[in-house]
Amino acid sequence: MKLYNFDFSKKIFYHPEKIVEYKQGKRPFPTSLEIDLTNICNHRCDFCFHAEHRAKDKSSLDTDLIKKRIKETCELGTKGISFTGGGEPMIHKDFIGIMEYTHSLGLHIGLITNGSLINEDNASKMIKCLTWIRISMGGGDKESYHKVQGVNQFERVIKNIKILSDTKTKEKSSLNIGIRVLVTKENLQSLANLTNIIKDFNINYLQVAPDQFTNDCGKFWNDQKTKEVFSQVEKIISKKGIMLLTAGYMMFQDNLDHPRTCYAHFFHSAIIAEGYLLFCKNARDKEKYYVGNITKKTLKEIWNSEHVKKLESYIKPYNCGLFCKNLALNIAMEDSLHPALDVSFNFVG
Repeated sequence: MKLYNFDFSKKIFYHPEKIVEYKQGKRPFPTSLEIDLTNICNHRCDFCFHAEHRAKDKSSLDTDLIKKRIKETCELGTKGISFTGGGEPMIHKDFIGIMEYTHSLGLHIGLITNGSLINEDNASKMIKCLTWIRISMGGGDKESYHKVQGVNQFERVIKNIKILSDTKTKEKSSLNIGIRVLVTKENLQSLANLTNIIKDFNINYLQVAPDQFTNDCGKFWNDQKTKEVFSQVEKIISKKGIMLLTAGYMMFQDNLDHPRTCYAHFFHSAIIAEGYLLFCKNARDKEKYYVGNITKKTLKEIWNSEHVKKLESYIKPYNCGLFCKNLALNIAMEDSLHPALDVSFNFVG
């Protein structure tokens, strides 16, 4: 059995104009942008790296301001907006309105949510506006879910996913629906139960993800018993046309010195609930990568600031101090822009 992952490195080639702009010495604005609408969350996941910060900061983005900045992203070349956290994006008091406004601008929209606030009233609106949605699950049964996710809402979330699935079927929608489970020792054995529940839902994939912060050097993830559970899960859902995916960025960390610079921020970035635009979307807890605040400056002003340009001049995957989830993208750009001399790149095939 082989676990497949989204290949983000290939996606840069759907935007050749960005590569051309970079080769011309320009600085294209990110193709996709994550937005943390709020730091408030109604769950207490034990794996949440943002939990300590959220306990101190309850910020939410002002509705009128974020609408203004989202419109600005269109003018700067952004194609996709994903609402994530931070906290739970659907808790924002104007989430539906912001989502519908973003859709009206022609932007593609993604949503990462714990699924607790999906209901029959908003499901059809989400089906209409979203390109994809990913529901985070802490476990595959009541007990493991409660232990990992910190709340007793397993049955509620399953019910909500079913509502979304039924609405998708009713409206003949192409919405990409996924469920993601951060696999731990506490919830591993519950995956079969989750699989049997969702196998007849109209969803696209189940993603099992490793804990990148574990200190066991991958022992649990690569254990034979873990692999056997994944095989059991795959056999069940593959018959229903549901893919079993993983998150495979961990394998690239041994090649940090290859890309001569960081290209990833030209393709995606993030705005957090406090209003800061980030140099790297994976730097939510690193203030040195907060490049400007949208409450004080436009996105264009921030992007063209000397602070951003200074970061670009010296930041590389090996010296940024972050776990580089963007390394596959950076390597793809490096190999495209600066092919090795022995590649004979003008001979294709």
